[in-house]
Amino acid sequence: MIALDPRSKLILIAITVLFSMLIPTGIFTCIWIFLITLLGMFLGRAWKTLRAAFLFAALWLVSVYVLPQINGTAHTSLLVWLGLVFKCYPCCMLAGVVIGTTQISEFMAAMAKWNAPREVVIPIAIIFRYFPALKEDWNHIREAMALRGISLSPICFLKNPSVVIDALYLPVLVTASKTADELSASAITRGIENPKKRTSRLDIKFRLIDGAVMLIFLIVFAVAQVMTS
Repeated sequence: MIALDPRSKLILIAITVLFSMLIPTGIFTCIWIFLITLLGMFLGRAWKTLRAAFLFAALWLVSVYVLPQINGTAHTSLLVWLGLVFKCYPCCMLAGVVIGTTQISEFMAAMAKWNAPREVVIPIAIIFRYFPALKEDWNHIREAMALRGISLSPICFLKNPSVVIDALYLPVLVTASKTADELSASAITRGIENPKKRTSRLDIKFRLIDGAVMLIFLIVFAVAQVMTS
């Protein structure tokens, strides 16, 4: 298992965004997903990264084997939807790996070394903590719904839409608002608004592995740019 500087991860996200913008969807998209999968496995997020890769593979097989068999409006709708998914999927997949393998303290220390504006760093730091907390609350809501015999299946929603809405959407909205307030209070308590320069005991610096990983992604990006131009 390896460890990357949080700044390297942000640079990889920027490279992936450029890749999605400039490289047409094709075999290089599959290669890019493969690179992200390897990166996620080496960073210690193997199962979730493999699951995302398998989902991408399933969607790719649909585009190759199922899409040509469909005609008319359904073909156009599915084509547009898959095109959007294939453009966004590498960015979302890598963002999931980055968020899942980066601690807030590491991120804040890295941004302090970059002298990044606090107006940018603080919202991103809150986002890093917000989604895991929201996921935990979502699991609690699902368990409470299961105890009441309410499921999230389309059949249950069609039978009792008002019950599902009351048991799902209202608690999610209330919990999301409460979680945001709690995270804001926690951040203020920890001195996130302190105007002085932040110090940290973490050893945040670029290493050889950071350069090697970024070089691999840049080489694949350059080759894809040349091959598709």
